Amino acid sequence: MNQNKPIAVGFIVLLLQIILSDFLSLDGVRPDFILIFLIYVSIRLGTFEGVLYGFSLGIIADLLGVSSYFGLSPLTYTITAYILGMLYQHRHFSSQFQFHATWLSVIFFHFLCNTFIRYQETVFEYPFYYISLWLLTTFYTLGFVGILQILNPLYQNN
Repeated sequence: MNQNKPIAVGFIVLLLQIILSDFLSLDGVRPDFILIFLIYVSIRLGTFEGVLYGFSLGIIADLLGVSSYFGLSPLTYTITAYILGMLYQHRHFSSQFQFHATWLSVIFFHFLCNTFIRYQETVFEYPFYYISLWLLTTFYTLGFVGILQILNPLYQNN
C-alpha cells in the first residue's frame, strides 16, 4: 500500500499541472508542479524511482499537451531526477547549507536547460529577456517548494 502512494500523488500532481498551470501563469511564466514532486521523490526514494517517475510523468505531460516541445519534459525531468536521486545515496551532508545548495543548483540547471530549448530564439537576440525568463520560472517554482519546505522539509537529520 505504501508503494502506491507516490503513484497516486504523481497523478494528482499531473492533474494539478494540467489544471492550475495556466491559471497560475504570470505573463507566460508557470510553476512546475511535476518538478516539485520529482524533487521530493528523488531525494526521498532514490535515483531509480526518481528517473522512473520523471520519465513517466514527463511523457504523459507531453502527450497531454502540457509542454510545448515534445520530448523536452521527459528528458529534463529524467536527468534532474537522476541527479537529485544521487542526493539520496549521498545524504550524509556536513550541513543543511551544503544539502540545500546542492539541490538548488540542480534546479537552476534544470530550468536553464529547459528555458534554453524552449526560448532558443531569444537567447542571443534578447539575452536579458531570456535570463529574466529563466530566473522567473525558477523562482516561481521555488516559491512553491518553499511553501512545501515549511510543511515537509527535505533535509532530515539521519
